[in-house]
Amino acid sequence: MNKLTDTTINLFIDELDKFGVGISLIKNNNVYFVPYTLPGERVKAKIMNKFKSKVYCSNLEILENSSERSNNTCEHFTKCGGCLLQHWQYENYKHWKFNLIKQPLIKLNPNIETLDMISAKNNSRRRAKFFLKQGNNSCKLGFKKYKSETLININNCFIIDSEIIELMTEIKNAFNKSFLTTEILVFHVNKLDYGLDILIQTNKSLRINDLINIFKNFKSNIISIHLQENNQNPELILFYNKNKLNFGECNVYGLIPPAGFFQATKIAENQLIKNILNEIGIKNDYVLDLYSGSGTFTLPLLKNGYKVYAIDKNKTSIESLIKSSKEQNLFNNFKYNISNLTKGKIETHFFQNFDVVILDPPRAGAIVQVTSLGKSKVKKIIYISCNIQTFLRDSQILLSHGYKIKYILPIDQFLYTSHLEIFSVFEIFN
Repeated sequence: MNKLTDTTINLFIDELDKFGVGISLIKNNNVYFVPYTLPGERVKAKIMNKFKSKVYCSNLEILENSSERSNNTCEHFTKCGGCLLQHWQYENYKHWKFNLIKQPLIKLNPNIETLDMISAKNNSRRRAKFFLKQGNNSCKLGFKKYKSETLININNCFIIDSEIIELMTEIKNAFNKSFLTTEILVFHVNKLDYGLDILIQTNKSLRINDLINIFKNFKSNIISIHLQENNQNPELILFYNKNKLNFGECNVYGLIPPAGFFQATKIAENQLIKNILNEIGIKNDYVLDLYSGSGTFTLPLLKNGYKVYAIDKNKTSIESLIKSSKEQNLFNNFKYNISNLTKGKIETHFFQNFDVVILDPPRAGAIVQVTSLGKSKVKKIIYISCNIQTFLRDSQILLSHGYKIKYILPIDQFLYTSHLEIFSVFEIFN
């Protein structure tokens, strides 16, 4: 253990890093990182770890507040690790977040148009992952502490949809009364059109009848519950209604598998679909949808008469997409492939079959694909990203192949964090 660990130090916060953590630059040529602070504040911090010149601290006390500090924070703020920036007045936070993408884009090309950032509202997140641990006549249910495995009890949340919060309360009360396991259970909850879809993950076998008895009298609007043991295929244990989710304003729906991916907020989903449809335009365009998931973009495109080829590595998601396209008589214009796009590169000649390529990769980005895609000279690429750093990296590759960025639309659907949804359009003129 480093001899500095657990010592306290007074620091002046100079700025925030790209993740929203306060930085102090003035001591011993080291850089001190202190969460839940703001530029201009003086703080008492506890040194937790040191790696080379980087010293990681916990925030013990604010000795001198910034004039931009807000007291409008959740009761769990600084305990739960979900939010880092609730303590900043909203307009200041919003300006900082917009500049996370605006400033590096200026360095790439000062003429890139960046549209005004669209922001989600509190309690709009319709996907949640939380943890439950039972003890003697009690249980903890909530999220993990910042950079820790410590589980924090949650009673409320600024971010998550109120129906999911009500479910969490009901789960906690029920598991307080019925002991089931000593291990930590992982809950994935999706809010869909007809109610809440729940996946429970465990490393050990559970008594399914006991689990059913816990849930069968819940007041929450549950549509289905699946149990996944030891990373096996999820088993349906309770079913009340269809796992249906309408996409955008297109009168088309997808069937979402347990813990399946879709946009975290409805406002982001609507904006992304609307902008995609505006950008494609020509009805005979052939569209390639990479990282398609269960069809957030594929299904609205099919509904609007486009031909679509969808690729995703998740077999269950593609199977759901096939089923929902057949149910809605959209399958004739649809092709698909199950492929790991993180590892397997698509060759340039395949891209050349398409008029438009859509990419919505995970946070690691799409570096395996963009070099080949850039060489293809496809006339339009729509890149949707939730990670600023990997988006900038992949953008530079496309720009190096002659593409121009038409515009950027930032969407803040990950409130009070540094994560940002980015909608971008790349075009090439031969």
